[in-house]
Amino acid sequence: MIHPYDRHDGPGITPMSAQIIDLYQRCYAAPPWSETPEQLGAYPAKLAASAALPGFSALTTSDHTGRLTGVCYGWPTPADLTGIRIYDALITAFGLPATTELTRGAFEVAELFVHPDHQGQGIASHLLTRMTAGWPTAWLITSRHAPAAGLYRKLGWRELGPLPDDFYPELPASVFTRA
Repeated sequence: MIHPYDRHDGPGITPMSAQIIDLYQRCYAAPPWSETPEQLGAYPAKLAASAALPGFSALTTSDHTGRLTGVCYGWPTPADLTGIRIYDALITAFGLPATTELTRGAFEVAELFVHPDHQGQGIASHLLTRMTAGWPTAWLITSRHAPAAGLYRKLGWRELGPLPDDFYPELPASVFTRA
């Protein structure tokens, strides 16, 4: 059963940060990501920094008990791509012209995760579709081997290609785009 979705801006996500952090750690400690305790411990600061970005937007959904079941968030990719690790990796992988084409006027999906007990119920599909609605293009990064990659393909997203091996050494990452 799909539950109602709530939209949040950066300040609006702060009150539910503890729930988001708990869900993230539950989802990303498991395969295929199998993040280390250090990586999981770094997430609260990463979430806070993300929420402070211009244009940050999130969608959340909860079950009938109020337990958070899914989160999707991101922001418009900035015009200035210099000096930021993710954009440097995109430029290395695809070149500046292709990266500019990918990111110009695009919504960057930073995170999408669903509680393991609620996966396979269409929550991720609805979150992603609603999060990127109204944007001419959107992009995200995931492992081509993650179950989510199949979902993105099913929704019509295409795999643009891999990022450099050193971007996420534990699991090769690829860029997916919806145009």
